[in-house]
Amino acid sequence: MISPKRMPLKTGARELLQQEYDQYLQMIELSPVAIGAQCDNELIFLNNVAANLFAAVNPELLFGRSIISFLPPDHQDIVNKLFHDMIEDGIAFAPLETRLLRLDGTEIDVEIMATRFIFQGSPAIQFTLYDITKRKKLEQLLSQSKHDWEDTFHAITDVITLHDKDFNIIYANKAAKEVLRLPSLEGIFEHKCFKYYHGTECPPTGCPSCACYKTGVPANFEIYEPHLNKYVEIRSMPRFNKDDQLIGLIHIARDITERKMVEEEIRKAKNELEMRVEERTSELKSINEQLTEEIAERKMAVEALQKSENKYRSLSQEFHTLLNCIPDNLLLLSPDLKIMWANKAAASVFGKDVSDLADQYCFSLCCGNISACENCPTLRSFQSGIEETSEISTSGGKIWDIRSFPIKDDSGRVNNVIELARDITEKINLQAGAARSRHLASLGELAAGVAHEINNPINNIINYAQILIDEFEQENKDDEIARRIIKDGDRIATIVRSLLSFARIRKEEKTFVDLHEIFSDTLSLTSAQIRKDGIHLKVSIPKFIKIPVHLQQIQQVFLNIISNSRYALNQKYPGTHENKILDIHCEKILKNNTPYVRIVFNDRGSGIPSNIIDKVINPFFSTKPNRMGTGLGLSISHGIISEHGGKLMINSIEGEYTKIIIDLPISAKEEE
Repeated sequence: MISPKRMPLKTGARELLQQEYDQYLQMIELSPVAIGAQCDNELIFLNNVAANLFAAVNPELLFGRSIISFLPPDHQDIVNKLFHDMIEDGIAFAPLETRLLRLDGTEIDVEIMATRFIFQGSPAIQFTLYDITKRKKLEQLLSQSKHDWEDTFHAITDVITLHDKDFNIIYANKAAKEVLRLPSLEGIFEHKCFKYYHGTECPPTGCPSCACYKTGVPANFEIYEPHLNKYVEIRSMPRFNKDDQLIGLIHIARDITERKMVEEEIRKAKNELEMRVEERTSELKSINEQLTEEIAERKMAVEALQKSENKYRSLSQEFHTLLNCIPDNLLLLSPDLKIMWANKAAASVFGKDVSDLADQYCFSLCCGNISACENCPTLRSFQSGIEETSEISTSGGKIWDIRSFPIKDDSGRVNNVIELARDITEKINLQAGAARSRHLASLGELAAGVAHEINNPINNIINYAQILIDEFEQENKDDEIARRIIKDGDRIATIVRSLLSFARIRKEEKTFVDLHEIFSDTLSLTSAQIRKDGIHLKVSIPKFIKIPVHLQQIQQVFLNIISNSRYALNQKYPGTHENKILDIHCEKILKNNTPYVRIVFNDRGSGIPSNIIDKVINPFFSTKPNRMGTGLGLSISHGIISEHGGKLMINSIEGEYTKIIIDLPISAKEEE
């Protein structure tokens, strides 16, 4: 492109220079970047990539025209001035994002860069064009994802605030702004957390949340906050940057005032009953003394004693009736965790009579374990002598809010513990279900919009390619490129159909779907990103395995698991690597004489630490950095698989691999 100044050269030097010049031109022609040149506002050179970008059959069709004429009107004057300043004054041309008006009438987003050179003694411009259409679409998707995340964050009714390491509130959800009466967090003003949570000018002494700044260990506690006039349950979690340095806290507060009031009423009722029992016992003692002193009045004393005993029995019956009317499970436990007494609500949960529960181990009945549960609050109450609380999930999928109240003797030793258990499974499921509904609605709307926007131009591209094939056939020209355009266009159309299928409104009835077909549609949505990440994908899914499912729900589960595997693999191998592998396979199995299909997602990524593997399916629990994960994906997936009568299991070793195993029932029709 740049003509050398002509000088007398020996024949060998001239040939060498010509050879280097030809190699330079060949390099530009073979470059994957669109390169062109313009002199006196007329195009004088375009490589093949640039011609394709302009939708030109060959570069010569564009020679004589200015590149500025292919830009939008609002950018033509800007680029013209930049070209003029660069030629006249040598001012650098910074990269500029604009749109290119192609010969076929379509437009694409491009980034243009230019440099100045001398062509045949005159100043000229060499420019490069980069197609940034995909990047623009990705930016739009990222913006929508951020919007969806913020909607979910602000829909949570718990008070959630993010603090920096100087106790400043830097982000808060809608509930936090209302409860704490937060002003705008924008600007340079400081918003100290202790001012809005405690109404103080400095951190309160002994605050467990403040301790997180020093220890980096999460804190869970309950407290009455006079400033808010509420009992709150608080969870403080440290925030770390990518270098594992503590940069602040995530602070979650839940109003438990109503629950505390109920507990206080129970405590008052218990104290009142104990006082009445003591009063009746005192009366009996007085009567016994009177019998000793007044033998003559034995008959009257016996009648009085009988009357007192009847009152005591009535009182005891009232006490037991009250406890049996409580809908929560009540258990009186011995130090070895044997059940000494239970109310009717507890017996109903275990499917037994109250009398059958005596001397049974609570961990055997509740969780099917052979020893005490790892997070047992009752065991902690025996050891600490104070009220303890915990949430425990059973193998049957139930989630229980367990509270234990120690009963001490005169010396302060804990003799027994009363355990109060409340089933909060439905509450947790409703929260996860609401989040899943919002997520699916947003995702479906986004997928449908993108698919419909892509469908029409893809059909046009395929039709134009077919016209080219017809013309090439008449002129006996090679139509290989046009056929490749049709092939890739059909591939894009398949992806669009998959998006439309995923976005379609789900019917309530389950349908029988081939598992291989589900994976084909799912992978068509993710295969491009998997290839971009350099992940080796191995898929072994046999055909003709039909399962009764809600198609979009199962696709959502598979997409979420594949997304988590991609994240783990990219964390362990930022670039390409031979062990950057995601293996997906399935097999038929029998469980309790019932046919199931077992699907295994096995990635060799960063794995899950053993101390949190049992928490990853809990709502809002995430191992990803702040704002990269909501902690709802696996929770929603677990709920969907359970609703389908299946089971989701996780097997992982930190730093080596993670296996997500899904068992789904196979229809009897398919087996026959």
